[in-house]
Amino acid sequence: MPTIRFTTSDREVEFAEGDDVNLLRVAIRNDCGIPFKCASGNCGTDRVRVEAGAENCSTPRRRERERLGELFDQGYRLACQTYVSGNVTVAWDPEQVGLDEGSKVYDKLRQVWLAKDDGG
Repeated sequence: MPTIRFTTSDREVEFAEGDDVNLLRVAIRNDCGIPFKCASGNCGTDRVRVEAGAENCSTPRRRERERLGELFDQGYRLACQTYVSGNVTVAWDPEQVGLDEGSKVYDKLRQVWLAKDDGG
């Protein structure tokens, strides 16, 4: 089974072979700790550096490239915009700040993301 490794939170999540899964949704569903605010590619809060397995990530869209700017060329992706089809290892700056867990906005966004299937 393919595995996503979240080095910053020291977590690993396996998913079914042949699936394409959204990186942020998998992280939220499995409490992996990627910070997020809008979860729609606008804020850039959920940026992660792909340490290994970039070839197993979806082709980036223009919005993601524009939001990340030079960081994209350094191996960064937006978790909310990235789908994974094989082994991937990601990390993020532990100083990144997302929504406060337990806030109304956090809970609402989390519910929206968890209501959908992992795949894309």
